[in-house]
Amino acid sequence: MDTSKLIDGRYRPKQRLGSGAMSEVWTAEDLNLGRTVALKILAGRRVIQPGARTEFAQPTARGVKREGVAMARAMHANIAHIYDAGEHDGELYIAMEYVEGQSLAEYLKTGPPLPLERTVRWTRQICEGLSAAHTAQVIHQDIKPCNIMITLQGDVKIVDFGLASLADLTQSRTSAGTPLYMAPERWDGEPGSRRSDLYSTGCVLYEMLTGRPPFGTADDDPMTVGRMHRDDTPAPPSAHRPGVPAQLDSIVQTLLAKDPAQRPKSAGAVAHAVSKTQRVLDIAAADDEIRRADPPDSRDRDAGFSARIRDLDRYILDLELRYGASAQLVIEARGEHAELTGRSGDTRGAAALYDRLGHDCQNFFGPYDVRALNAFEGVARWITRSGARYEP
Repeated sequence: MDTSKLIDGRYRPKQRLGSGAMSEVWTAEDLNLGRTVALKILAGRRVIQPGARTEFAQPTARGVKREGVAMARAMHANIAHIYDAGEHDGELYIAMEYVEGQSLAEYLKTGPPLPLERTVRWTRQICEGLSAAHTAQVIHQDIKPCNIMITLQGDVKIVDFGLASLADLTQSRTSAGTPLYMAPERWDGEPGSRRSDLYSTGCVLYEMLTGRPPFGTADDDPMTVGRMHRDDTPAPPSAHRPGVPAQLDSIVQTLLAKDPAQRPKSAGAVAHAVSKTQRVLDIAAADDEIRRADPPDSRDRDAGFSARIRDLDRYILDLELRYGASAQLVIEARGEHAELTGRSGDTRGAAALYDRLGHDCQNFFGPYDVRALNAFEGVARWITRSGARYEP
């Protein structure tokens, strides 16, 4: 792209963030309002090919603009806001909120399954964002880890509304979406719905809990994965990760029901059900208090584990921004976070946090630094408490 030219007389592209088969994502300066936006450009010329269901004509451009208008009504803290949508030189674009942070996919790539507190919190926020979108009559159609951003404050922002809907106009029904997260009815050619979004959310929740999608891998043939979605029943998350609460097993099972009518009625209902599982993490607080420098809020002995873990998680992110990931304050806070996670009952989550801390300390300070050795001792201690075997 020629970064010297304006898009639609308003947006100046600055840096390409990524690209796919149908689109490119750029940061861009909005000259009208003086802010940085994420500019998603769908290459119309690239998808005009034999077998395409439609061409990029004026009706399609109007559809993209309608999508932008609809999403502008879905104002919610867990949705990346769409500011504008239109057509420029035969290509469609959507200008949306630029989210600083990293995708859930990146979190899942970097180590063991997420701690339960993060999983519960982020799933609730995904569902709250979807609830707002569905109320505005907008279906996402491509919920997956890559489309869930985690901000620098540790909160969810769902991205890529609109582009998912647009994909249905330009591709076959079975190719619109991502195979690992597509609901069974979509493999049968049915359009996306609120409940197909919920099925995809169930796939994401399963992966957060276990470190793997419920069906297949990215290397598998898409049609094989589609058959699994239609015909197979996955093992409950607790079969892969002992210690997953029965409530979460049940929520996953309901979200992954083959028949859409058997899934929850709304994203709001799922958010409520997931929130109730936080009580599992909020067991009676231990007498000893977590000690940390400048804690983000008061050391309330009556605060549940879930809230305390969340606040410490956000505190660590803030310390990393201020002092860097290798600062001693950060290392200490991450150890406290792992301990609190284990004391909440999530022994596997504690071991995973210590394991990541140990490898980071090896990279920062050397393989035999005492901070790395202490972290790996924490891994072994919490794995032992979980009843599993630790193999460094």
